[in-house]
Amino acid sequence: MKTEEAKRPRPSRTARAAEPRIVNATINYSVPTNERLHIDVRDFSRTNMRFTPHTMPVRDAREVADALSLEREGFVLAEHRSAVAGSRDLELLGRDYHAEMQDMLKQFTGARDVLPQRTGLLIRFGERSTAQGSAKPARFAHLDYTTEWAHRFVDLVTGWERVSLEPYRRFAIYQTWRATSTPPQDNTLAICDGRSVGDGDTVEFDVTIGPEEIPGNTFVSRVVRHGDGHKWYYFPRLRRDEVIVFKAFDSDTPDALNAAHTAFDDPDAPADAEPRASIEARFIAFFD
Repeated sequence: MKTEEAKRPRPSRTARAAEPRIVNATINYSVPTNERLHIDVRDFSRTNMRFTPHTMPVRDAREVADALSLEREGFVLAEHRSAVAGSRDLELLGRDYHAEMQDMLKQFTGARDVLPQRTGLLIRFGERSTAQGSAKPARFAHLDYTTEWAHRFVDLVTGWERVSLEPYRRFAIYQTWRATSTPPQDNTLAICDGRSVGDGDTVEFDVTIGPEEIPGNTFVSRVVRHGDGHKWYYFPRLRRDEVIVFKAFDSDTPDALNAAHTAFDDPDAPADAEPRASIEARFIAFFD
């Protein structure tokens, strides 16, 4: 079985920028509080999250794309052509896009089985867009899984998919993010090197995304507090045949904080840039 490192996705053909570049961008961090934090995407009157903006250096990751690793930094950029990315038909995407990405993740991680987390399929449009998607960009630094809820989602996903898996040694949760708007993106994804985030930098919060009696509609994630040592990266000028893959959880390294992320406005984007559009999806990979 090839390792994840050995089968890392092929870097994009435009992996290196002409010159190294850093932008100073606004990253929204959680305000410290003694309250139990909660976000309810249906009823924001039940949301008590508060954020404070910090100007942070965000490095052009194309400069180092061929050296990035899912095992170290927690994210990579890969080339992958999709026949359906850009569609707004969630039924079509739930069938075909999930299948495309399952095949891709099997190939470069060496996973025996890959299952989609169907509640994680989201189409997002920036605030300047007139289009309506699943949600607006998430403009605060966060991680989508805790150790407990990573394990719970294994049970939920295998139940939703009605599969009984053979015994496995390890599982990992991967998130995929693809821009479907024409580059350059006015708003895009920033990802933090997981090694630069300490456990004391994160706080658990409760999330409600639908009727609470339905399993999977309430869960626990982590929000990030500011740290001067956080190392943020982004990939400018993303094409539709490029996809960011980042690790959300790995049962072999459950304490790793790969990879905090947030939407942010690229200060170098022209004022008339096409509003950001993107598709994201989540998967659980199982290894012998």
